[in-house]
Amino acid sequence: MLCREDAELWHESRKNWAKEYDTLSVTEGITELGDGYIEFFSHIDCLILSRTVESVAASPELLKLWRKRKVLLRGEYDTFAERFAGENGLTFLHSDIHLADNDIENAHEHDIITLRFHENGSSDIHYNCFTPGSSAGSYGGGEYINPLPRDFYVGCTIEDFANIFNERVRGQILSNETLQRFLEISNERLDRDKKKN
Repeated sequence: MLCREDAELWHESRKNWAKEYDTLSVTEGITELGDGYIEFFSHIDCLILSRTVESVAASPELLKLWRKRKVLLRGEYDTFAERFAGENGLTFLHSDIHLADNDIENAHEHDIITLRFHENGSSDIHYNCFTPGSSAGSYGGGEYINPLPRDFYVGCTIEDFANIFNERVRGQILSNETLQRFLEISNERLDRDKKKN
């Protein structure tokens, strides 16, 4: 559990250091945000909750402020994050999914591959590439993005999804539990919606 005291940094001399950040990401393993913790970050635009978070203590005043400012809540489907957003009139968006790390040894390259979701409904695969630079201690690299169709998940299994990547990362993608849950829940919801109509 995180409490108000956990938001205080004894080595930080600036009073308003927290206001320099617009996103708060609560990592795996944290189960609760206790009284006063989230109030310390009242100015944020986006709150990302891992699937282990089961409760957040937030005052009615803070929630009203967040609704007015259209704060975005992110997390996985069918978790506390999604319920908390729905119960408090906040916009919810599935959190990005780290897919794999790709080490290309002959090029001395390390790629971080992420499935990203955007507020406008689009999705893409983001590659953040790190390579040695031309001088000692310097790193080059870059980023590139492969846009996905809006309905890329429809009927897509984790095996289908893994097939669009090279063999070096296929195993990581096939064992990605977050991706597996996303694909299964997205398709279950789609089937439910079709049956309703």
